[in-house]
Amino acid sequence: MESYLLRTLLPVLLSFVIAVLIGPYVIEMLRRLKAGQTERVEGLESHQKKTGTPTMGGIIFLFPFVIIGIFYGASHKEVIPVLILTIGFGLIGFLDDYIKVVRKHNLGLRAWQKILGQFVVAMLFAVYVINFTDISLAMRIPFTDMVFDAGIWNVPIMFFIALGTANGTNFTDGVDGLCASVTAVVAGFFAVAGMVNGATGAQVMSSAMVGALLGYLVYNVYPGKVMMGDTGSLAIGGFVTAIAYVMQMPVFIVIVGFIYAFEVISVIMQVSYFKLTHGKRIFRMAPIHHHFEKGGWSETKVVNVFTTVTILLCLIAYAGL
Repeated sequence: MESYLLRTLLPVLLSFVIAVLIGPYVIEMLRRLKAGQTERVEGLESHQKKTGTPTMGGIIFLFPFVIIGIFYGASHKEVIPVLILTIGFGLIGFLDDYIKVVRKHNLGLRAWQKILGQFVVAMLFAVYVINFTDISLAMRIPFTDMVFDAGIWNVPIMFFIALGTANGTNFTDGVDGLCASVTAVVAGFFAVAGMVNGATGAQVMSSAMVGALLGYLVYNVYPGKVMMGDTGSLAIGGFVTAIAYVMQMPVFIVIVGFIYAFEVISVIMQVSYFKLTHGKRIFRMAPIHHHFEKGGWSETKVVNVFTTVTILLCLIAYAGL
């Protein structure tokens, strides 16, 4: 019981309290920097009122997450690689946000710069895991006792999963509370998986992310007072990838992170079909959450439905542990 409290409830509560306490100060700092969101003119009319809302708010949940990671890092092998990928991807997002909203250069980082940065961070993650831990990059197959080991291809596969997941979380961040709510559930699943598998570091860091995101949601639920920006969404992509890999569970991302994949696939389908048909569309608007908004769903309904779907998928994934 004592270990459960230390590894789960304590990280959740501490990160939640820290996030709630620093939230107003971070939001005020972002306002002073004039780090306001700019909504696309061709986007949803209902989102135009979000223009000027402080972004880069991912700092609110990243700060307590990192603090707890530093506290537990020395005694748990899974913590450092999770911090490497989460902080690394978060810094890339922060730089992109800073260029766009503070320096007022609308494009931010170029696509190739983002990809290169993510590639470098993923390489650091792989080098650390391979050389300084006994963690394998092989992947457990859900609902079986099988482990898939691609040998020298494990690292390229990890790059693909990391970049794909980060893009998925980035696209999911388009409605107040959506990415944070979905990811809080995903992190909760990995906390349970860490407890079941005896991966205490993964259990601690997943619990810390749950609490930090719940604290962030105090300020991000509709109508959001702050947005996480690429600072938060890319960091979440790094977190989900890293926490899955330290438990050999990246294949489980396909199940628990279905919403992330759904968002990316909807964009790919929309763009491809638009080009092939010279202007026709499959969805009313992409990513897919905007399709439902165009169909009359409120932002709150989108968040509730997508989060509920994630909860159900996490229960299915739990059966596959």
